[in-house]
Amino acid sequence: MSSIAKRAGVVAGAGVIAFAITAIGQGLWGVMAIANVRFSPAVPWAPALMPFVLAALVAVLSGRAWPKAGAGARRALVPLAPVSARAWLWSLGAGLFAIAALAALWTVLGEIVQTPPNLLPDTRGVPMTTLAPMLLVSITAAPITEEIAFRGYAMGLIGRHFGPIATIVLSSVLFAAAHLTQGLYASKLIVYLLVGLALAATVWRTGSLLPAAVVHVFGDLVFFTLVWPHDGTRRLVSETGFGARFVLTLAVLAVCTGAWFYAFRRLIAATGRSDVPRPSAASLVAA
Repeated sequence: MSSIAKRAGVVAGAGVIAFAITAIGQGLWGVMAIANVRFSPAVPWAPALMPFVLAALVAVLSGRAWPKAGAGARRALVPLAPVSARAWLWSLGAGLFAIAALAALWTVLGEIVQTPPNLLPDTRGVPMTTLAPMLLVSITAAPITEEIAFRGYAMGLIGRHFGPIATIVLSSVLFAAAHLTQGLYASKLIVYLLVGLALAATVWRTGSLLPAAVVHVFGDLVFFTLVWPHDGTRRLVSETGFGARFVLTLAVLAVCTGAWFYAFRRLIAATGRSDVPRPSAASLVAA
């Protein structure tokens, strides 16, 4: 029983740390973006300033900046190891197919189950010279902080007490739970859980956050521009029937899912890794 309680405490602690990192990174950007749009929409000062804030946050969390105490432990929890060209190729290939499959899945579920659309910021009256850089920062800030939080800290901490598969699953459950801010809807949480599994599996095989972060950025771009803006216009198939567009979306889902599995198998062959990178016990104590 004590072992179960200890493991539960490890997962809970990892979740608290991951949620805090996400809240800090995205909270800062949210405040800055709202202030920019409300008080000076013609001057894109928030997207110009946020990269420096984000760089400082990454440097601290990855143990590459102050404070020096615990820097080694933080560095171990944010793996930024170089990745071979083949691993990059199959990581990005698998990621692109996963994004396409998940975008199709989100669309299909939205037409099967009535689900409120994700809330997007009101950009009316905001000039494109401000809107474009704000979009670029938005699709970068969230993935970077979430990769460090969930595929870095959460996977690193949980991986000290669980095997690789359990680590991937538990960190992905935490990742999905972080999106409960968008509502307790199974159709949404299923997609976020699958996103977490795909990205965590990529980190597991490559031993680095870098490929997963690039895939995550592209995924946010696709969902922000091509998927979520249309959530409010979708109609249920119970009302419209199984039309050609719905069948085509199902076909995209099936084909891209199969392609993801193929690309991920090639990634496994390209990496030859068999375990989640884990920080040493001494580094965790120091943290």
